[in-house]
Amino acid sequence: MDPELANEQIAILKHTVNRAVGGRYCGGGKDMDALVDMGLMTYIGTPSWCQDPFYSITAKGREALKRHLNQ
Repeated sequence: MDPELANEQIAILKHTVNRAVGGRYCGGGKDMDALVDMGLMTYIGTPSWCQDPFYSITAKGREALKRHLNQ
């Protein structure tokens, strides 16, 4: 059973898959923390040229987004 995803969390997953350059989402926050805790996103580092953390979507995150979009 998938965890309940908030609209902002779904938007983050969609953005990461469809619009984020190189599949890297820039920025954190409580919704990102929740996605990481659920195993749907993973922290990939903070580059020296940016103060914000970067994240990528996991295979589990792609599957959760796919299931959500097919509902």
